Amino acid sequence: MKNKILYRFKTGKWFWNIMKYAILILLAYQLLYPVLYMISASIKAPVDSYDPSVIWIPKHLSATGFIDAFKTMKYVDALWGSLQIGLGCAVLDVISCALAGYGFARYKFPGKNLFFACVILTLIVPTQTIILPYYMNMRYFDPAGIMSLLSAITGKEMAVNLVGKNLAFFIPSALGAGIRSGLYIYIFKQFFEGMSAALEESAYVDGSGPLKTFLYIMLPNARNAIVTVFLFSFVWHFNDYYLSKQLLGTTRRTLIVALSSLRVDLAAVIGGQTTTDPIRVQTRIQAGCLITILPMFLLYVVAQRKLADSIEHIGIK
Repeated sequence: MKNKILYRFKTGKWFWNIMKYAILILLAYQLLYPVLYMISASIKAPVDSYDPSVIWIPKHLSATGFIDAFKTMKYVDALWGSLQIGLGCAVLDVISCALAGYGFARYKFPGKNLFFACVILTLIVPTQTIILPYYMNMRYFDPAGIMSLLSAITGKEMAVNLVGKNLAFFIPSALGAGIRSGLYIYIFKQFFEGMSAALEESAYVDGSGPLKTFLYIMLPNARNAIVTVFLFSFVWHFNDYYLSKQLLGTTRRTLIVALSSLRVDLAAVIGGQTTTDPIRVQTRIQAGCLITILPMFLLYVVAQRKLADSIEHIGIK
């Protein structure tokens, strides 16, 4: 009887393990299917695209799709532009949002709750609703009315045009108003609130001021929050399409903007049979998608463990 119960227990355990792994495999397939399709479609030779016996694994390999997509997208220039915006904004977001989050976490001042509500509101209001004033502020950049004052004094229009320049992204990030900066301020606020106030009190007793305490005591202990915010900011700026399309104009492109216009650009750059054959066009587009997600894939491989540990330590759900 005992052996029979033990046998049923083991059989049931095996059954649930098989079901668990089957469900995980199905979910993984759903997530990986687009990537597998892109790889299969982009490495096929044209003859395989018309062969009904070729479904996933091509009989003839071809790198023409990657070469054409690389040339059409001006991949190196687009990647460099995306890296400049992503890295620059990530560093500025860490600095500005850490200061803002520390202020909300540790200091009391009039209107604190109202200001923090405005920070949260930035997560709710979509960028599309404020794009017109956003664009106009960058097109006619006038900090504190200085340019208007100079125009009145000199009698000439003194305007600074930031459209087409990285400063259109850097300035908002430096002021804590970049893409999803409200989330980064919230992350730092929650992290600093969880730190012991005894650290600051000890620093004040030793003669440190508020800024020195923040730089040498609080900020080094916020390493996990810094890593999380830096990676989030970099990925979101790197993958941004809407603002990049609006603020960089037609002279400069990020990878995402270059990919979005790949179908149209193929006709201008390559032309010929490639742009009249839908299968050949599709091959180039899939190749373009692959080389576009490649930097993010490499970043995930390098930083995924660090990101997972940082998110776990700062308590993001």
